[in-house]
Formats: sequence, structure tokens, C-alpha cells
Amino acid sequence: MNTKNTKTAVIILLLIANIFFIYNILRLKISTENIPAEMIDNAVSILEKKGFLIDRSKVPGKKPASMMYEGVYEGVYSHSPGTFAEIVRNFSGASDEEMKDAADMFGPAGTSYAAGEYRFVFADADNFRISITDKTYTGEINEEETEAAIRSLSEKRTDGAQKSDIKKAEKIIKNFIKKYQNQDVKLGFDVTGFKKDGYKNRECVLINQTVDGIRIDSHIAYIEIQDGKVKYFSGKWYFGECAARRRPLLDSVNILFRCADDGNIGQNGGRLIEMDAEYVVMFHDAEEFYFVPSWRLELESGRQLSYNMITGD
Repeated sequence: MNTKNTKTAVIILLLIANIFFIYNILRLKISTENIPAEMIDNAVSILEKKGFLIDRSKVPGKKPASMMYEGVYEGVYSHSPGTFAEIVRNFSGASDEEMKDAADMFGPAGTSYAAGEYRFVFADADNFRISITDKTYTGEINEEETEAAIRSLSEKRTDGAQKSDIKKAEKIIKNFIKKYQNQDVKLGFDVTGFKKDGYKNRECVLINQTVDGIRIDSHIAYIEIQDGKVKYFSGKWYFGECAARRRPLLDSVNILFRCADDGNIGQNGGRLIEMDAEYVVMFHDAEEFYFVPSWRLELESGRQLSYNMITGD
């Protein structure tokens, strides 16, 4: 008996078995993580008869796997001067002795600090709004000017910008945010707007905070960079921790039918031109809030809707 040929045959059979096993695992994974294409096609056809026109390519085929995250802002980002001081201390590197003299030395209405090389303003009316300004910054810092800059960048986005310039700005901003040492690793950001201002030798950047790579709808910050350094950071931003909670979630097809049944497509129908996942901030009580996974729908009319993936509301 030729043992060598027998061993070779056994090895080949084992390889075939392993390949078959891996193929079936991948096939099962794809089928459990994705909505069947024919289901989406049927849904699009049915909804079009209801007057809801849908760009088939814009319907997400992947089943949602997002988590609901619980945040506690009382201990991390609240109206308490002590919690404001934690952020100030992280960014400025100020000592306890310096922190005693840091409060209320600068800024408009709200709790304000001047420590190290930065000035800080925490808005009293909004638990997440913060402005951090380099003391050498010479630009406008009023809210009206900031909102105008955000609107401008929201319209222009990153049109015409070099990818290398955006990547460089992204790295500078990441290093800046890392100054807060307790930032949850699940929190990040996307650059959604970028332009160079040659007259003032600065880069103006708009970023959207993310959880696990999914954008938080209301958490947007406007940033100005000069000489490779963040000089001005203003917007809604969460610096705390996120505790995950698993919940069953509604997929894109379910939400499209819910939208049509709710009459949100209007009397003359409508066309869906964009649909993607986002997180929406929902306050639970005086000390807690949730980042709730939602589906964002954009219609051709310009109307935007957000549906809770857990409740379908």
C-alpha cells in the first residue's frame, strides 16, 4: 500500500471539507446579516404603488447591528463646576492650584475658565455645548459667527478639497481631542466640511461626532486650525463614557413601510433619495441620556425624517 498517496488524498479531502465548512459559514453569515435582495425589490414595488418612490440603490441591505448606548452626563459633563473643571484640567494641564484661579476669567454667558493656553466656555442652556479657544486666536468667537461658518461648510462640505489636506486636519483634531484622557474609545468623528481660508491662513473644519462609526445627529463641532494647531473648537460634544445595551432593531424595509403608513411621504407622494443609520440623543432623566440607533430618511423635497430603530416611532 502506498502510504504517501493515501496521506495526500486524506489531506486533500480535509482541505475540501474545510473549504466547504468555511463557505457555509460565510454564506450563513451573509444571509443572517443582510436582507434578501428580493425582499427589498418587492418592498420598493409595493411602496411605489402607494406613491412612495424609492431609489433602490439607497435602501440599506444590511440588517442593523447597532447598540443602544447609555451615557451619564452628571459625572462627566454637567452643570457642575467640578465636572467642567475635569475637562479644563485635561486640555490645559493646569495644576490644582492654577485651577482655583481659572474660573470666570473669560467669556460670554455660561461657565467659563482660562487655564493653560486655552479659554473655555460651557453653555448653561445646553449640557453638551463647549467652546475651547487658544489664547492666541484672533478670529470671531461669538455664536452668530460660528453658526454662519457651520452653515457655509454644511453647504459646501468638502467640495474641491484635497484628500491629503483633510487627512492632515483629521489627525490634528484627533490629537487635540485626545487631550481628554477618559474619552470612550467608541467615540470618534467624521469630517463633514472642510475649506482653506488663504486670507487668514487657516483651515475651517466641520466634524460630526460618531459612536462606533455611526454619526450622532446633533453632535457637530466647528474647528479652526492655524499653524498645524487647533485654535478654536466650538459645538456639541460628549466627552464621557458609553455603556452598551443590546436591543432588537427594525431594519430599513420595516421603517420604509412605517413611513408610508404614517403618511410622512406627503399627499403627492415623495421620493426617497437617501437612507442611513444615525444616533439620536434622548434624555432619560436628570442624570442620564441614551444614544438611540435610528434610521435617517431624506426625501427629494428636502424633508428629513428620523425613525427610532427600537420603537419604529
